[in-house]
Amino acid sequence: MKKGGCPLHVMRTEMLIIAIVLWATSPLAAAERLKLTTLHWPPYVEQTGEGPNTDTVRSTFAKAGMDVQVQVFPWNRAIKLAADDPQWVGVYPEYYSAEIDAERGGDRCLFSKSFGNSPVGFLTPKGSSFDWKTHDDLKSFVIGVVRGYVNEAKLDEMIAKGEIVAELAEDDTQNILKIAARRAEAIVIDKHVFEYLKAKDPGVAFVADSLKFHEKLLVNHGLYVCFENSAAGRSARDLFNQNLADTSEAVATD
Repeated sequence: MKKGGCPLHVMRTEMLIIAIVLWATSPLAAAERLKLTTLHWPPYVEQTGEGPNTDTVRSTFAKAGMDVQVQVFPWNRAIKLAADDPQWVGVYPEYYSAEIDAERGGDRCLFSKSFGNSPVGFLTPKGSSFDWKTHDDLKSFVIGVVRGYVNEAKLDEMIAKGEIVAELAEDDTQNILKIAARRAEAIVIDKHVFEYLKAKDPGVAFVADSLKFHEKLLVNHGLYVCFENSAAGRSARDLFNQNLADTSEAVATD
């Protein structure tokens, strides 16, 4: 070694410090910083935050060596935290909407690739005359929906314009009980949610045999992580997309 040169162990220490500083200042500096909000929406996400959607999100990030902290909040709070609080980098599961897609002029989301699907359709009483081929056919019926839910773009637009009469419920269980009591002629619900409630909720189980899920779906929604519109959010979204297992199942992006 030349006189006055830096000892090898000192050089290695300096290089390690530089690497740590670069990592610490990157958008995804440490695994514990990757925090996502979600909601209680069985069977996709349970009250504990566990469930098939969480399993997919965690396993996808795990491929990149990242741990994910998940916390359940009421839906509106989950959205707000993911959008406004830097410690929360995203929210799931989210339906796609161009209105909130920051890469299409929206105001909130950097959408991941779809990691699942949500088949949404109509639940009706058995023996009902309800049937539909186009949205105009729905004008003849009272349709039960859950207050604040995104259902399907065209249906929601027609309800907002008063072209379709909506019967509002506070949650999916109440919506099901209303259709069983003939308070509406059909309700909008995710098929998997109905099957879960039929198995787990005694009130729904009691009326389930009197109901049927219409064979024509309203929409097959994709399920997405909505990452915050920031450098950290973009880094997390890109990492998620790079490690997400390929799926050939087509989903809607309405």
